[in-house]
Amino acid sequence: MNHKPYTTKEYSKSDIDKLPTAEDIAKYEESGWHITPKILTDIEIENAIQGVARFYKGINDYELEKLDAVADDVYDESKTILNNEFTTLRNKELRLLGFHKLLVATAAMLARTSSVRLFADSLITKRPTRQVHQGAVGWHSDKAYWPTCTSDSMLTAWIPLQDVTLQMGPLMHIDGSHKWRNDKKLREFYSFNNQDLEQFDNYLKAERPDHKREYMTLKKGQVSFHNCHTIHSSYPNTSDLDRVALAVHYQDHTNKYQKAYKDNGELISIGYDKLCKISDSDDPNYADPKLFPVLAAFDTPIR
Repeated sequence: MNHKPYTTKEYSKSDIDKLPTAEDIAKYEESGWHITPKILTDIEIENAIQGVARFYKGINDYELEKLDAVADDVYDESKTILNNEFTTLRNKELRLLGFHKLLVATAAMLARTSSVRLFADSLITKRPTRQVHQGAVGWHSDKAYWPTCTSDSMLTAWIPLQDVTLQMGPLMHIDGSHKWRNDKKLREFYSFNNQDLEQFDNYLKAERPDHKREYMTLKKGQVSFHNCHTIHSSYPNTSDLDRVALAVHYQDHTNKYQKAYKDNGELISIGYDKLCKISDSDDPNYADPKLFPVLAAFDTPIR
C-alpha cells in the first residue's frame, strides 16, 4: 500500500477556504478541540459507508500482519461496540477517508507541523442500547495510551458517517483539559472500556466544578479534531440508529519513540510497537512507512 504525500501545491483556493484560520488554530490551542465546516461530500461519506460494509463482511483490500496486537473485533450484531484498528491500511474506501487531503491539511495546521504521518485509526460502531452501563466509551486521553510517543502535538480526527445527535452518544470533550496533563489523579479514571462514567463525573464536580463539556453533535461531512491530551468519552447510543465513526490518529513530524515505564519499572510496549519495524537503535520505528506512512509534507505553509 503506497500513498504519495500531499504537498502545498495540491490545495486550491476552495480547499483553503475550508481549512482552519489563524483564529481557529488559536482557539484549538486554548480549548483542545476543533470542529470543521462540512469538508467531506455526501459521495465521499457514502463510499466510506460501503467500505465499512465490505470490511465487516471480512473483505480486505490490503493485508496487515500480527493484528492480534491491536483491537480487531469480529462483526457481531449482538455487540454494543465494535472497535477495529488500522482499517485505513486494510480498506481502500476508509483509506481515502482517513487520508483525505483536507483532513490531513487541517491536522498539519492545528499541530503546526510541516508533515503528517498516520499513527493509527479506529473504526468504531456504537449500536443502539437502552442499558445505562453498556455502550459507553470511558473517559481517557489518547496520549495516556501512547506514553512511548515524544510529541504532545499529536491529534485525532473523529469522522462520523452520519449526522450525530445527542441521543447517539457523540464524542464529548472537556474544554481545555489538554492543559491538565500533569494531574496524575486523573489517570486513575482513564479507560476506554470503563462503562461507569459517573466516578469521573463526581471527581470533576468536586475538583474542577467549573469544567465545561462540549458535545460533538456534528452534521454528516463535518469532522472534529482533538489534541492527544484532551480528555474525552461518550455516552451510550440511545437512538434507533447505529453510530458509525472513523477516528484517525495523526502524528506530527517531531514524534519519535521514547522508552516509558510502569510504576513497577516494567518497560511499556504499546500494541503498535509489535507491528512496526525496528529502528537502528533497536527501538520501534514510528516512521516505518508501511505502518506509519507520510500523508503530507509541506515545504511552505498552505495559507
